[in-house]
Amino acid sequence: MINENASLLEEIYRATKMGLEATQLVIPKVQSPRLRTEIEDQALRYRDMGAKVKRMLHADGRMPGAERTMQKAMLRGSIRINTMVNQTPSHIARLMMNGTAAGIRGVTKNLDRLDGADTEVKKLAEDYIINEQKNIDELKKHL
Repeated sequence: MINENASLLEEIYRATKMGLEATQLVIPKVQSPRLRTEIEDQALRYRDMGAKVKRMLHADGRMPGAERTMQKAMLRGSIRINTMVNQTPSHIARLMMNGTAAGIRGVTKNLDRLDGADTEVKKLAEDYIINEQKNIDELKKHL
């Protein structure tokens, strides 16, 4: 039997790590001060959420899973290619929205699938989804 708490926490951790990586890759390419600040704030929230998830995993005697190097390489390549020619705020906002939506889908899928997880872990997943939706709402202002 799988540990549903650990599985859901792992998915949240993976999503926050990918989100943090994406923000760090995009920030140097952002020319709009307002958009840059929003993405920097998003990065801080990813860092905080990731640290919280890591503490919860450690409290359960677990370590976060290894990074998926292929996924990380694909993210880097995608951002590099997508910002090579077009670095407008609307284009960067759209890229960030797409990545954010992917994180929401992954966590939501696991939240629905792992209904035996503890209330605290489910709440953390729901908080992640709510925060990501707020990120999308902020990014929409740049379209």
